[in-house]
Amino acid sequence: MAEEYKVADDNLSITFSLRKGVKFHHGREFEAKDVVYTFERLLDPDFKSPWAAQLSSISSLEAVDKYTVRMNLKESFAPILSVISTAWYTAIVPYDFTPENNLNDKASGTGPFMLVEYVPDDHVSLKANPDYWEKGLPCIDKVMFNIIPDPQAQISAFRQGSADIVILSDPKFIPILKGKQGITLQEPAGAVNESGLALNTAEGPTSDVRVRRALSLGTDRQGVIDTVLFGYGEIGTKISCGKVPYGWCDGVDAPLPYHDYDPEAAKKLLAEAGYPDGLELTMQVSLPLDIQTAEILQEQWQKIGVDLEIEQIADFNQQLDNYINVKHQLSIVSLVWQPDPHSDVYQIYYSTSPINLGKFVDSELDALLDAGKMELDITNRIKIYKDVQRLIADQVYMLYPFTKPVNWQFIKDYVKNYKAMPSGSYQYLRTLWLDK
Repeated sequence: MAEEYKVADDNLSITFSLRKGVKFHHGREFEAKDVVYTFERLLDPDFKSPWAAQLSSISSLEAVDKYTVRMNLKESFAPILSVISTAWYTAIVPYDFTPENNLNDKASGTGPFMLVEYVPDDHVSLKANPDYWEKGLPCIDKVMFNIIPDPQAQISAFRQGSADIVILSDPKFIPILKGKQGITLQEPAGAVNESGLALNTAEGPTSDVRVRRALSLGTDRQGVIDTVLFGYGEIGTKISCGKVPYGWCDGVDAPLPYHDYDPEAAKKLLAEAGYPDGLELTMQVSLPLDIQTAEILQEQWQKIGVDLEIEQIADFNQQLDNYINVKHQLSIVSLVWQPDPHSDVYQIYYSTSPINLGKFVDSELDALLDAGKMELDITNRIKIYKDVQRLIADQVYMLYPFTKPVNWQFIKDYVKNYKAMPSGSYQYLRTLWLDK
């Protein structure tokens, strides 16, 4: 919503020039007060936003005039532009919004489509915004998101003509549609949904780095991808190649330590750690894809002497609660990457972070993460985050079997000018048109 911005010479403030004539869905013009209200609301301790920590570098905001906002920072903060452009927690809320409004049925944004109706567990209906600021867009009059939990039913509706796009979260259904006449798989440029195996580094066998390294060496990542994802994924690193400049690329960067499959080396490390006859571990999982991953790891780790018990937890929120309170030995969690590495890496790995759930305490890693958020030179910053990834892999603070797209989207061939995004967002619905 900004036409341009200017960073102060001391890097402690950013001035944004806002677009003029942009209207909210309820008819009022978008202005600087809305931006100030949105960020002050997120930063208000009483609001208890789970994203407030992401914005903690902001000291204040001011509406210079109706179309100009100045954001003041506590310190130089390299990823600030990426952080404030993350739509799922910094979408602009109108300043005349009141807590009594229910955003589920009274949402008012500035986007290309307006909410008509939201029926939980059934559908979301949208209509074109006639006052949308990008002239000529959107190209279609309405959008209907039908909520169909059963993938087979989704595919059936798609094939029978009840849907123009189908969105699948499980790759095992891809072969049903791929290659069929009149249908195209939209593959996003980059896989940002990473499968992370959280290891309890504070206590138990996985507090010993030799055990963690053995588990990493005993993991055939490509085997997991081929079996669980039917090949539709990438070998997991903390920041995978191709997402952003900070990504770790095989063949360009040196091999990550303890990352290549080597079961014999894994056995030796377990023996050094005091487990010559192997050991027993327990892994908590709840989501279907995570259960499949756990079953493959169970099979692979048997070859290095690890007897893995899979504890299936019916409620994902309970698994998450166990993870947050470190009531786990091993737990598979999924994370969605943002363009800038700071937000995710800092929150998960910084020693004093409230969601450092592996309880890592590493002064060298802390120093690198502090440097990464301050460094403005992109070349130096890339080097810092390469070092971060090397250290994470060396200590195996988390083990990453794979990364994958957030979802897989099939479209009918008459759907034109639409792109599937790595994040799973639908921003190209505004340019989509139907050639039929």
